[in-house]
Amino acid sequence: MKSFLGCDAHKKYSVFASINEAGQKGAHVRVENNRVLFRRFLSMLPSRSVIALETMGKWSWMVGEIEKAGHVPRLAHAAKAKLMMG
Repeated sequence: MKSFLGCDAHKKYSVFASINEAGQKGAHVRVENNRVLFRRFLSMLPSRSVIALETMGKWSWMVGEIEKAGHVPRLAHAAKAKLMMG
């Protein structure tokens, strides 16, 4: 069953959340925005995971790390995502 991940990036840490095709939510995981810790977390995810994140702040290094780990980043325009949430 396919899972989808989202990354809520903050200045010092990020929070990852997941949901699968059946609508079952996974635990939220807080990861410090330290490249070593970020890489370690990414290495535990299933291969080729799709990870959505907003284009806010310093996200470009995260996209690079997600790609290096063999995952697929999906960028969401922050203002448009906020509008969609209501």
